[in-house]
Amino acid sequence: ANLGNLRIGPFTVKVGVITKAVTDNPTIVPSISPTAIAVDAKNEELKVLEEECNEARELLKQKTALKNAKKREITNDINNGWCPQVQKAVAGDAAKVKVLCLEIKGEATNPVVVGMAADSFPSINKIDSSNHLQHKISTRNSANGKIAVPSDAVTIEIYQQIGGLTPPVDIKNMSHLGSTSRGNFLNTFDAADVGKVVYYIAVYIDRKTKKPLIQSPVMSAMIN
Repeated sequence: ANLGNLRIGPFTVKVGVITKAVTDNPTIVPSISPTAIAVDAKNEELKVLEEECNEARELLKQKTALKNAKKREITNDINNGWCPQVQKAVAGDAAKVKVLCLEIKGEATNPVVVGMAADSFPSINKIDSSNHLQHKISTRNSANGKIAVPSDAVTIEIYQQIGGLTPPVDIKNMSHLGSTSRGNFLNTFDAADVGKVVYYIAVYIDRKTKKPLIQSPVMSAMIN
């Protein structure tokens, strides 16, 4: 029937064409099972489910926009509100800054990060989820926006978590997908995964030790 690779919209249209043709030509396959009426009813149920999914996706977009706006608001409160006041109050006393769990600009905060990688992180700048059961992940160097990894890193590795109530904070419990190729990685899914949210983290791999150097912020996209 050549239905497997169709997105839901074209799929339901084609199924409707097939069921109508079967209904209009009952003598070709007498007593066909399941009946065209039964298949057509399931197709109508699928259309309703797709509409509900579209509504859920739109709600997710709205909530994500609100979430990001609130994150920017909090960041502004701390960076532009608190930090100048703290800087003035502590008068150069770094210990007091650390008591408040803040950081000092230019001071390394992650001892695992070495060399050039310390100046950047692998940024997931885009997840293209427009194709059915596929995510195309694009990564860049956060410092210069280019594809190339730092000189002390050998690859960018991609990790995923499908579903879950909370996003991951590191790669320990995530599934390793593989290395990017020229800043891109194509991730494919099973049909049963449609509607699930996938969380991604990208990491630099140290050229010498072959261990993770520094990871990207968590990014997510829904499987369509």
